[in-house]
Amino acid sequence: QILFESLDCIAANTQRQIEWGGNEKADLAFRALEFAGESGELCEAVKKFLRKQRGIEGNTLSLEAIEDEMGDVIITLSLLATDLGIDLDRTYRRKFNKTSAKYGFKTRMPE
Repeated sequence: QILFESLDCIAANTQRQIEWGGNEKADLAFRALEFAGESGELCEAVKKFLRKQRGIEGNTLSLEAIEDEMGDVIITLSLLATDLGIDLDRTYRRKFNKTSAKYGFKTRMPE
């Protein structure tokens, strides 16, 4: 099972970027900032979700809003990885196993 992307997802994400006006100006720095911005929006959504759970006054959001922001984070991370030629699935598995080895955990993922 592919964790982050399938070839269909990569192709669809790449194709949609061709349709996106001005995409030819999106360099590596832009992609990194785009990812950072979406990550910040995810954190903000979680904060607003916790407000609701904890009874704190202010704007609140639903779990669906968090899911939407997670989707944006994955999409922008995928675009950044594609621009760098990085396979996210392979990278995730390698890093997971590296951390398990570092801490002496037995759980590993197939690479």
